[in-house]
Amino acid sequence: MKTDWTILQLCAVAGCAMAALFMTASCKSLIFDDRSGCGHGVQMNFRYDYNLQRADMFDEHVGEVTVYVFDGQGRYVSTQVVDCDSSPEAADGTFVLDLPEGSYHLIALAQQDSYDGDASAPGAQFVRSEPGEGNYMTYVRVDLEAQDTDYYGGPKPIVHDGLPLDTVWHAWTPQPVTVGQVGYTEVDLSLVRNTKYISVSVRDLDGESRAADYDFTITDHNRYLLYDNSVDETDELLYTPFHTWDTEDRGSSEGSGVTAHAEFMTSRIIYHDDPADDARLRVVERAGGRTVIDVNLPDLLSSMASYDELHRYSPQEFLDRGYDYRLSFYLVDGDWSYVTLTIGVLGWTKRIQNLDI
Repeated sequence: MKTDWTILQLCAVAGCAMAALFMTASCKSLIFDDRSGCGHGVQMNFRYDYNLQRADMFDEHVGEVTVYVFDGQGRYVSTQVVDCDSSPEAADGTFVLDLPEGSYHLIALAQQDSYDGDASAPGAQFVRSEPGEGNYMTYVRVDLEAQDTDYYGGPKPIVHDGLPLDTVWHAWTPQPVTVGQVGYTEVDLSLVRNTKYISVSVRDLDGESRAADYDFTITDHNRYLLYDNSVDETDELLYTPFHTWDTEDRGSSEGSGVTAHAEFMTSRIIYHDDPADDARLRVVERAGGRTVIDVNLPDLLSSMASYDELHRYSPQEFLDRGYDYRLSFYLVDGDWSYVTLTIGVLGWTKRIQNLDI
């Protein structure tokens, strides 16, 4: 925090002249002690309330925020990184950037862990295209690491090494933010979580269901997240579970009570106008190669979009707000008969019959 006090002292001596164009983002408790008539820039108020809980969970979930600053024409100006975990004062999500008078665009990318720390960690990572001098805001992109396929193409596998993906968020200002000669312009930035957790369970009511008996996959075209959080769907990805296991219910009256489980993490899921473009969840028997489950994943997940009677969501808003989905499929005569869909800690549950979703 020494930078903040140095700037304040310089302002007092030099009649509030700017000591530098940019300074390290700092915490609300210090920067608002008394800055009347001194300095100008942007006060960014980050929130993570774009979720189904409709509660601000920034402090609980977000560990680091990177802000890219661009001028009014979209040209790169600077980058600011804030480590929320090591800055207790930053837990409320309020940060300040000292900026010259003018118009600016802001793009924020946040993670649960440190971006630089994750870069060298095992498993698949979300890799950023970091802007620099001469770049426009459209340069910013987040790529999910995937393995290149052979000459004949096909989906590119996500090599996760049995580890979950880090959680990533996005926020930006579609319209320019204006900074005046004096004071700080407040900007509210609502983070959208792009990383999804999906748990899939399979229970054969006529026999046993063990994870080793099936290949679980999700295919989607969501490798590249662009500056405005839209998705470049050039590459098709193949997601496999980062963890599988079995459970046994000895007191069950339905079948053997053995259930197979698989856990996935994916990038942002899109609900398309054309269902043929949507992600697919498939479960295939390893012995014989018969497909027992093949469903349109966005369509299935968003079937609960109207579950909350107080807030009716569009399919895409529901998919963007949700992040913890649990699907339990029940097989009869080798095919799935119905599925129960549960939404994370909310405990919302819906049973859906097989109507070729």
